[in-house]
Amino acid sequence: MGEKGGRRAAQGSAALSAVAVALVLAALLGLPACYTSKTRMPEHLKTIAVPIFANKTYMDDYTRKLEFEVTEAVRTTLLQQGRLQLAGREGADLVLEGDVIKIERAQLRVDRYGDPAEMQYRIVTNISLYNVRDAKYVFKNMTVASDLRRPTSGVYDLRRGEYEDLGKKNAIEGVGRNIAQAVLDHW
Repeated sequence: MGEKGGRRAAQGSAALSAVAVALVLAALLGLPACYTSKTRMPEHLKTIAVPIFANKTYMDDYTRKLEFEVTEAVRTTLLQQGRLQLAGREGADLVLEGDVIKIERAQLRVDRYGDPAEMQYRIVTNISLYNVRDAKYVFKNMTVASDLRRPTSGVYDLRRGEYEDLGKKNAIEGVGRNIAQAVLDHW
């Protein structure tokens, strides 16, 4: 190869580098258009009523005040997310109704003596979302559990001195988070 061949190769690699840089810039500038922090929920839906959930765990393992704690966790999460405001049933655009249907306690690990070492407290709910403005259900009887998005929700370690109360608290927060997310994810 002479001087001409070397110059052509250098020009070709420079052109290739320029094309690569242009493609990377185009991709990076186009990415923000693909993602948004807002939900695609219709703008006319601004308020939601969340009546106290029904506690239907009485068949297996009734836990007092669980329905109030789950309802409060859902309301708190909806307020923190900021897309919907809480309202009374009469003035709301949406009504979220729910039942706490099951509590499960699972042994995840045992110690070397066969005693429970790590446990999980799991809460299962059934929810329905009613659109008051359109007079129809958005979804009905959707099952949402505390460990739906985070499998470690409700886990407590007996070896570290953690008790069921900690697992229950984490499971309540988890199911509240998952229910609020299910409402917003629908759109």
